[in-house]
Amino acid sequence: MFPFEEELENEFDEEEEEYYPVEYEIDFSTGKLTGRKVSGSKALAVWAYLALQIDRGEFYTYSEDYGCELKELIGYKYSQEFLQSEVKRMIKDCLTVNPYITDIENLEITQTKSSLHISFKILTDYGEEEMETDV
Repeated sequence: MFPFEEELENEFDEEEEEYYPVEYEIDFSTGKLTGRKVSGSKALAVWAYLALQIDRGEFYTYSEDYGCELKELIGYKYSQEFLQSEVKRMIKDCLTVNPYITDIENLEITQTKSSLHISFKILTDYGEEEMETDV
């Protein structure tokens, strides 16, 4: 066997490294970058925050699966039960596109005339994170 064949054989035998998410941290209250890097569940919370801020299908830069449709609910008067079920469905639909986000829990919604304040917990393969967003 030639030396280069052995190197190629060893290269294919190596297992792929496991993915560990890393993102630049965002201060969720201001929407601005902090300059620090975060990893694991905090990085997935950053991904989730950004996904919730993008309207699905509005920008060609993103895939058709990225973003959410929560802004469709603004401007109409819905019952609390309907809002609870629709917001949960829309958020799950938005966030579970990411294979490392498994579910959401503890969804709370406060409705005003022009916005929705939503708080919930995301469950990820790397832990749990509390999130809040205004739509």
